[in-house]
Amino acid sequence: MKLLEQVLFWVHGMSAAAWFGAIFYRFAVVDGKAARYFTDAADYERFCTHLAHGMRYVVTAGMLTCAASGFALAGVRWTPDSAGWLGLMAAKVVVQVAAVGLFVYVSYVHWPWRSMAAPDESARYRREGQRLAGAMVALSGLGFLLGQACRLY
Repeated sequence: MKLLEQVLFWVHGMSAAAWFGAIFYRFAVVDGKAARYFTDAADYERFCTHLAHGMRYVVTAGMLTCAASGFALAGVRWTPDSAGWLGLMAAKVVVQVAAVGLFVYVSYVHWPWRSMAAPDESARYRREGQRLAGAMVALSGLGFLLGQACRLY
């Protein structure tokens, strides 16, 4: 394996693992523990806002790194005569675009609404946030699985 290909595999794999690990940990551990710790919904929301502050840029950088290294890897390992490989690549692109779209929605639509919600709306926004986070975990995991499947070709 060429050095460039090895570096691209490493960068792509690490950025994908970091993305999956971060959203899985937030979804499966932090949100549940924080919700049980804070008895007042307003305190919980303030904590979540503090925790998320500035993370949009970190996540954007990670997603761009994953997408750019994936694009470069596809170019290095291009296999146009394999319909299976091309199908998996197309699926990875769809999953990446869906993940970016969901992240943009959560960052610029859901989160501002949630942070400004009235106290009686907090529970509904929290449930919606959990569903959206679950979808992000699923998309990230699916992208990772598709990437591993591509290595079979």
